[in-house]
Amino acid sequence: MARVVHPNLTNALDPATYRDFMVFEEHFSFGYRWQDKPVPDVLYQMPISYAGDPRSFIGPGEEIPWPGYTERLDYELELGIVIGAPGTDLTPDEALDHVLGLTILNDVSARDIQAREMTGALGPSKGKHFACVTGPLIVTLDELSRDGLRMTARVNGETTCETSSAEMVWSVAEIVAWASQGEQLLPGTLLGSGTCNGGSTIETGRVLAPGDVIELEIEGLGVLSNVLGTPASAGWAPTERERTPDGKAARHRFLR
Repeated sequence: MARVVHPNLTNALDPATYRDFMVFEEHFSFGYRWQDKPVPDVLYQMPISYAGDPRSFIGPGEEIPWPGYTERLDYELELGIVIGAPGTDLTPDEALDHVLGLTILNDVSARDIQAREMTGALGPSKGKHFACVTGPLIVTLDELSRDGLRMTARVNGETTCETSSAEMVWSVAEIVAWASQGEQLLPGTLLGSGTCNGGSTIETGRVLAPGDVIELEIEGLGVLSNVLGTPASAGWAPTERERTPDGKAARHRFLR
């Protein structure tokens, strides 16, 4: 197992930019099936992603912060793809030459606020941007199986997920190639696979609590372990705008 340090990348915890995809079908289709809705065709037409906050990353063993605006914290077991060489408009055949290696990614989520804000038809923001975790290793592709990597999640020592990266609808090469279209991928860019099948509490309905120990393991990449912190005190929250009978906001606002 090889830890790799790139001259333009301090470690997996300091990405230059970060975006997260959804490429595991059982996970991304679960919510739609649960609501008896069809899975959007676009998820089979291209790898879909959102832009995350690269400043939100913490490391193995660090406490995961619990924002005061959420009661439903969740982990997400994902594969992290670390870019090592710049590239733009890549094809899948070229893409892997630009990958430094793979790491474990926990794209932590505040499920309740995430569900509310995404009804506005934009990507997640407060539901995601407070914490992400990567590590403990970045491992080059030549060290890893080409047939798929075992992925396991545990909560307080109890196994909650056992699956494989072989179940990805879009490959690592396709994710990198699509991310590079029309833009420059820089060394240190981190691309997430999205939650693996069964790799969060969405599928199980389990409710996590402060002090829970989250262990995420991917074959060849080690174990990423963190503890959920104590919920912060509730801070300021927006007040719903009053609306006129025609549905518009009752008044416009500028500075205050």
